[in-house]
Formats: sequence, C-alpha cells, structure tokens
Amino acid sequence: MEYKDTPDPRHNLPSRRLTETRKITTQDGHNIHLSVGYDPKENGRPREVFYSAGFKSGSQLEFQVQDACVMFSLLLQHGLRPEDVAKSLSRSEQPDGSMTYASIVGLIVSELAQTETVAPND
Repeated sequence: MEYKDTPDPRHNLPSRRLTETRKITTQDGHNIHLSVGYDPKENGRPREVFYSAGFKSGSQLEFQVQDACVMFSLLLQHGLRPEDVAKSLSRSEQPDGSMTYASIVGLIVSELAQTETVAPND
C-alpha cells in the first residue's frame, strides 16, 4: 500500500443534515452524550461527532473528548469509516476475559461503528 501525498478531499456536509444524540456509558459509569451527524447522500454513514455532555464543564477531560471528536470528525470527512479507525485503537482485557476499548476515544469510535449499521431512517 502506498502512502498518498495528500489526503482524500474533505467531504463537505450541507448545513442541514440528520443528527442524532446518543448516550454511551463508560466503564466507570459516566454517561456521555454525543451528537452524530449523518451523510445525507449515504444513508447511515456518520460524518461527524460532537461531544454534548457528561463531564464537568471546563474540565480537562471534557476538552480532551471535544478535541478527539473534532479529530475523528475530520477522519470521517476524509473518507475513513469508524471500523477502520476502531481496529487500531487500544483495548484492555476485562475480568471476565472479554476485550473492551481502553479509552473514551475507543468507546466513541466503537459506538460510531455500531451506529453505521443501525442509523436512523430519514
């Protein structure tokens, strides 16, 4: 596989598009609210994600999750699919032997990979 000199062009989204707010729960029991924006031309394909709520306002963790969502949205808009990113993220083994994502970023990406298959209808 050759590396590209430039990334794929950014997929610009119209100003009005389907958006869904979802709640995910971390291993620590925190509830995080994310808004997922879908591509109107490709039903069910997420193209952006925004952090809505869940951590103390103004906290370092809130800013890290916001920034991770911005970076992940850019990856989606340049053509990567959530599952392409998810397979490269860290995982940790749980006491029951199952594997789970080791970070909040992994949890968000995992949620978007699932979202793509169960996205709301227009």
